[in-house]
Amino acid sequence: MTDSADDVSGAAGVTAALNYLIDTSETPVFRQTTAATDTVSVSGAREPRMVAIRNARPLAEGLSLDIEGFAFAEQVTKVADFNDDAQLASVYTPEIEKLVARIAGASEAVVFDHTRRSTDPSHREKYGSRDPVPAPHSDYDDASARQRMRDKFGDAADERLRGRFAIVNVWRSMSGPIEQWPLTICDSRTIDDDFLISTRREAPIRPEPSFEYARPSATRHAAYDPNHRWYYFPHMTRDEVLLFKNYDTLTDGTARFALHSAFEDPDTPADPAQRETIETRAFVFFD
Repeated sequence: MTDSADDVSGAAGVTAALNYLIDTSETPVFRQTTAATDTVSVSGAREPRMVAIRNARPLAEGLSLDIEGFAFAEQVTKVADFNDDAQLASVYTPEIEKLVARIAGASEAVVFDHTRRSTDPSHREKYGSRDPVPAPHSDYDDASARQRMRDKFGDAADERLRGRFAIVNVWRSMSGPIEQWPLTICDSRTIDDDFLISTRREAPIRPEPSFEYARPSATRHAAYDPNHRWYYFPHMTRDEVLLFKNYDTLTDGTARFALHSAFEDPDTPADPAQRETIETRAFVFFD
């Protein structure tokens, strides 16, 4: 991919609606639940805007986490069942740590979260899967990224916080090709922080069914910016992964994050397969 986002304006893709926030000067709240009958709750006024979402497959080999903020790779996993937590811990976590460190050019990657998402309510009830999030956002700001580091590493976090670190997400299908609600990623070079709105995130305390909310933190959701350049990889398979940056301590022009959102694909077939995906978050450390 070239250094100018304008150079790829001819790439094939789709036009679809993204649910941008409207800045009302009130802090919106993103409330996450795992109940099968519930959906993600995001307060605040939203305005669907039609945007071009380009097919990034022809550009895949030239993408970089440090320039565009996202990358694409083939990765054949040895995981047989992504709904088995033991396999995620023993097989998938080391696979992803190795992959992320290589793609990011890092000395170490440490996985700290796996999130399953599904359009099938029975999977949300059985496996604790969540529904797709159809809202352009990034998962962390400076304070919440550092707090997540402390949550993971405890007393050892202070030493790690002295150097550069990043947070990278790895997204993939848990089953066959994705036929509905794919993920779109915004080229980091086209993001203006002035169009980002701090959003309070509240996650439930488990076990169910109390859903007392704790761990308040902050994410950032996007207001509409016509300069955004959105991309996706249509029909991703189980052996393909989309990596995107959610945070980086560098402020020298390196991509710090890439906005992302699920979207309703106008090319979705009449009877699509359920969308079963997993996203894995990892801390990335550099020498």
